[in-house]
Amino acid sequence: MLMSLIGMSQGNMIVNGSFETVSKKIKGGGMIDNASGWSSPTDAKADVFSANAKADEYKTPVNMYGDADPMEGGRNYAGLMIYSYKDDAPRQYLQAQLTEKMKEEKVYCVKMNVLLSMLSKYSSNNIGIYISKKPLTAEEIEKYDIQPQIIHSQNRIFDEQFDWEPICQTYIADGGEEYITIGNFGSTESTDNGKVKKPKGIIGTQARGAYYYIDDVSVMNMAGVESCDCELDAGGHSINVVYSVETSTEAEVDKSGEVERTRVYFDDLSDLISELALADIEKIATILKENPKYKVKVIGHTDPVEEAKATGNISLNRANAVRDALVGFGVNEGKLLVVGVQDFEPITTDATSAGQAQNRRVMFSVISKN
Repeated sequence: MLMSLIGMSQGNMIVNGSFETVSKKIKGGGMIDNASGWSSPTDAKADVFSANAKADEYKTPVNMYGDADPMEGGRNYAGLMIYSYKDDAPRQYLQAQLTEKMKEEKVYCVKMNVLLSMLSKYSSNNIGIYISKKPLTAEEIEKYDIQPQIIHSQNRIFDEQFDWEPICQTYIADGGEEYITIGNFGSTESTDNGKVKKPKGIIGTQARGAYYYIDDVSVMNMAGVESCDCELDAGGHSINVVYSVETSTEAEVDKSGEVERTRVYFDDLSDLISELALADIEKIATILKENPKYKVKVIGHTDPVEEAKATGNISLNRANAVRDALVGFGVNEGKLLVVGVQDFEPITTDATSAGQAQNRRVMFSVISKN
């Protein structure tokens, strides 16, 4: 599996993330309101597909858009029109309220799984999740100036029609966010698409658009999971996506926020850097080499339980290990200040083992840009 999450079924801040709970039998399209916890902010309501649907067009696995099994263990999923040729069909969106408001500076793993329907004539990019303090309105969406925080790192076109694919990133909360909205928030002009051939053996007329099934949507506090790795790199290795915002490629763009949002996590009583963490460190190294004036403090932390057991300064050892990795990637050692603060600055007071894992980290602070 691409995603390695501990206790995925527990701690999900999305009610009914797999669309399994419906209040009534599905009799037709646009019945997302029947899926507990879900709605649509626009007039074009999202669809629900169910093994128990009364309308054959909205059953699983075979329905009006092709043949697709729900994610493992499920019987239902939702569906959205993400793009249509010449805007022939209105786009659809999914919206849900979280079970609680996000907490400031907490790290969350946000994920959904997508699958292009077999009777789509097109595929599309711009499939994302927007996180907000208030529910979005149709008027806000139709301005097409919303930038979803959760989107594939390359915003690639998703054209897989047989296997579910995750779209997933970590998100550091401003505090107070309570809603997610799923869909295509870009203009038609900014949406890339590709033409798709109908798979052999599939009967039916292709829809003049890119219609995607959505399943297993989750928002989880990183205090409750081990990792949030979703994508594969060019070599087929799992990579950890820290946080992505749309930025210009101009040299003068301030990248300090991206550096400071990155966390490097460690196993209990260990200062060894994992392969996933090394990928994040390499990204930081690239930014620092592109911005050679940045001076960065590398700050090591421990959790209180391991600190009581530790011999030596593990927090400093962790910071030194990250510093050495950055230097190995070509960063000027003279621009790096290393400190270990032990367990004096916890990021969470969650006493569970998963909560304390969030405290075993190295963070970065850009202390000078000149």
